Amino acid sequence: RALCEKITDGCTDSVIELGSGTGAVTTQILNRLPSADRLTCMELDGKMCSAFRDSFPGVTLLEKNCCEIESFFSGRKISNIVSSLPYRSLPKSITDTIFEQKISLSNSQTVISLFSYDFVFAKYHKRYPIKLIDSRSVFLNFPPAKVYHYVV
Repeated sequence: RALCEKITDGCTDSVIELGSGTGAVTTQILNRLPSADRLTCMELDGKMCSAFRDSFPGVTLLEKNCCEIESFFSGRKISNIVSSLPYRSLPKSITDTIFEQKISLSNSQTVISLFSYDFVFAKYHKRYPIKLIDSRSVFLNFPPAKVYHYVV
């Protein structure tokens, strides 16, 4: 829930979810949107995509690499980009590509949300031209996680 708290109720712009997996975060996003057509999800793993489609038949799912997000969403008004990607375990070049594209797709109102299990080194606002607007620890998660919300 903490990952999705910056999605405003009744949001009329597009919401992107990166690394949707089987849809644990998707449910929380959908609870905040007026309709499923506002949400587009991206997941690379075919098995997870199959499970996701079974659970969320009305949600658009792109079975694509998140390094390609700009090609799919360029020109759309995006209110939120929510990410469950394991940035800490990805090569820096891939993380850089994804962040550069998220920033390129964002306007001053777009909120970029992500989580990390790394409480010390996940200071993306020091590596990229984004501003940290909120963060909090979620100790009820196992393992505990830290949620970050940024704007450009």
